[in-house]
Amino acid sequence: DAPDEPGEPGLLAAPRATKWLWFGRDSRFALDEARRAVETTMPGHHRTKAADRAASSAVDFAEAVCGSVVDDLDTGEDAFPFDAVSRQFGPLSGDRLEIGHGKPDGRLISLGYGDVTEWDPEGKVTLERSMGGGGSYDALGTPKENGDTAVTKFREGRWWYPTTYRGADSSSKGTYVNICTPVELFPDTVRYVDLYIDVIRRPDGEVEIVDEGELEDAVADGLVAVELAEKAKSVAAAVERALSK
Repeated sequence: DAPDEPGEPGLLAAPRATKWLWFGRDSRFALDEARRAVETTMPGHHRTKAADRAASSAVDFAEAVCGSVVDDLDTGEDAFPFDAVSRQFGPLSGDRLEIGHGKPDGRLISLGYGDVTEWDPEGKVTLERSMGGGGSYDALGTPKENGDTAVTKFREGRWWYPTTYRGADSSSKGTYVNICTPVELFPDTVRYVDLYIDVIRRPDGEVEIVDEGELEDAVADGLVAVELAEKAKSVAAAVERALSK
């Protein structure tokens, strides 16, 4: 009820809103730094916890037991113990992984599942998928046919990844390089956020940057920050140069 006499302004309500935020790899390491200022925090604390429930408990145990020893470790992104985490929780050769293709507008699109055919303790994973026929490969223009395979090479923390398409006779149908936020290799899925701009190499060797206009539209719509867009363009240019050699 309203008071009989007006008094000093006071708080009558404190409404709250809930927002879902997609934290990527760089965000997790930034959160590590904030946590490390007040609490023992191992390298890759949030990245490891995001991998698996059991991994989360393992992080708590390691930090509780090791204490100050953990504080003395290298804390950079390169210090993330991918080898140990992957050997314990995955992914490893023979596993089956989903490619979780995030979009800046919040959508998560599955690009399907593939088999891990190669694994490296330095954070490299090769994924092979069987492709169905019909239509053509995005931007490359080459036809999709039954018996085609897609070989995708991921590396933890890298801002891009290549997929090479081959026919049943092993002939090349082109390479598509996706530019994205730093890749995270979780036990059952690969995660990143697509940054629209990409680089392709056609079967004849022609190399081209594609979809830059989509990135510009995303900046105009407020979905991608200007600084992030410039980073994406820089990565695309570097990939283009490498593929053109």
